[in-house]
Amino acid sequence: MIRRLRAYATGEPADVLAVAELPDDPPPGPGQVTLAVRAVGLNFLDVMLCRGTYPVRPDPPMTPGVEVAGRVVATGAGAEHLAGLDVVACPALPHGALGESVTLDATLATPLPDGFDPVVAAALPVTYQTAWWALERAGVRAGETVLVHAGAGGVGIAATQLAVARGARVICTAGGAAKLATCRDNGAALAVDYRAEDFVAAVRDATGGAGVDVVLDPVGGDVFARSLSCLDFEGRIVAIGAAGGPPPPVDPMALVAANATLVGLSWGSAYPWRRPERVREVYAELFAHCATGAVRPPVTRTATLDEAPAALADLAARRTTGKIVVQVGRGEP
Repeated sequence: MIRRLRAYATGEPADVLAVAELPDDPPPGPGQVTLAVRAVGLNFLDVMLCRGTYPVRPDPPMTPGVEVAGRVVATGAGAEHLAGLDVVACPALPHGALGESVTLDATLATPLPDGFDPVVAAALPVTYQTAWWALERAGVRAGETVLVHAGAGGVGIAATQLAVARGARVICTAGGAAKLATCRDNGAALAVDYRAEDFVAAVRDATGGAGVDVVLDPVGGDVFARSLSCLDFEGRIVAIGAAGGPPPPVDPMALVAANATLVGLSWGSAYPWRRPERVREVYAELFAHCATGAVRPPVTRTATLDEAPAALADLAARRTTGKIVVQVGRGEP
């Protein structure tokens, strides 16, 4: 039997998720591998999956968990080269990784460097790949200024570290002294408490009235609308998520008048399948950044499989800083 977290309905994570004892997985098919799960990173998208609000909406029963580090314990035809390797991957929904094992397409699995910590590996895929592609799609260059909302969250910290590695100056928004300190600790030149001051005015003041070159927004809602006022000439805003609610409609002519660019980004729903070779190249860059210390995945909390629903509830309520990783097992065959 396999222990696996399952949602049999849509709703808040603490209400709909429970650990179930399920029959062993069938052998992997051609081009597939089965992992003994060691660690799973949690993301706000897991909350959205439970609620049924994520753009990809798998029907219940569903297992969340889209960032996994584990050991390949079984392979299908054509995937034998991965046998026994420790890998990082993003499994395809609705068969998420929050369980003792997961079967996925072998093209989604990237081997880890020898001795790479699985907890660190599980904190990389969604947050760091999303941040990397957001910066890439926005064309962030050395010397530019980037505004990162929710700077103390997983994507925010990843974006700050990677933007600094590109030579950019980073301004973060966050709520409260502790989260502001987290932003600064990860390289932000300025951290703005959106609860205490108008971040638009703070950004304008910090840039001499010009505004920023790029905004990365995982919050949405009113934050997105106000962020348009933070852009400099030919500024770019990347819409990453909607943790604060759906953003309002955007008048294309407002973008025209401002010479602004709006970019939409959903890494996990497309890139691992549409750009697998590039995704592996980005992983190689992230592994190298980890080795130099430029990338420091902010795992501030670990949880067991049984504790995962409560951890997701804390994530949904914005009671967390950094990254939560669920440790499932050691991954030996």
